[in-house]
Amino acid sequence: MNGADALAVIDTYLDSHLAVITLKNSVNGNVLNRESLKDLIKAVSSGVKEKEARALLLRSDGSNFCLGMDLAMLQSIDTENDDARKTVSSYVELLTLIYTSPKPVICLINGAVKAGGVGLACVCDIIVASERSTFELSEVFFGLIPANVLPFIYSLRIPPQKARYLILTAKRLNAEEAKELHLVDEVFEEEGLEKGLKGIIKNIFRASPKAMAEAKKFTGALYHKNVKDGSDLARDKLLEMIADPKVKEGIRAFNEGSFPEWFEKFKPEKPLL
Repeated sequence: MNGADALAVIDTYLDSHLAVITLKNSVNGNVLNRESLKDLIKAVSSGVKEKEARALLLRSDGSNFCLGMDLAMLQSIDTENDDARKTVSSYVELLTLIYTSPKPVICLINGAVKAGGVGLACVCDIIVASERSTFELSEVFFGLIPANVLPFIYSLRIPPQKARYLILTAKRLNAEEAKELHLVDEVFEEEGLEKGLKGIIKNIFRASPKAMAEAKKFTGALYHKNVKDGSDLARDKLLEMIADPKVKEGIRAFNEGSFPEWFEKFKPEKPLL
């Protein structure tokens, strides 16, 4: 990944095995349109494929993380042709790409998130926010519902009735309220945001990349399974992983107080905020 290759509203670079993806049009809300969705899909795909990257960080260059879909674009979409389907499909493709990424995807929020931006944030594995961040599912105000967002937050992050409440009222949540509802995983004061985020990434870099990928795959497969099927799946997965020589070596190293081969220190050259 190379910042020099970045497109108009997205900047990407690799720093200490972290693929950093920056939405850099905060002044205009980092709204999602055909071009920005295309660029984000390309950036996330590049981060997932980058062999040196252990994790991805999605962030913004200012106080707006993402205010959702470009309303002017939505208004101009011709539903009589493929415009609407292509645009909506691009958004779903982006969310699915992040959700199924074998590498952990971390979202850093230090400001406002609305509508489709909530989906973009909540599909990430870990959401870290500052105290000044706000979250709002505001689609009903302009006659829509967060349909494409819901498969990734409905009962995955938010209990069903709470999701319905947030949609019907379009209530703006502060960071602590969002954390209580599990929309956010960690909240830090703004001055402690960088340190808190680095601590999370350092722990990720201590872990086996293969275990990270298997954890994402397994928890996705476990979703909506009954206890019997889930237990059978868990037994088979654990036996499969224990048979891996690298896992055996990792267990040995951990038991002896040494570092397994996948241990990586995180020492970024650039600030994460």
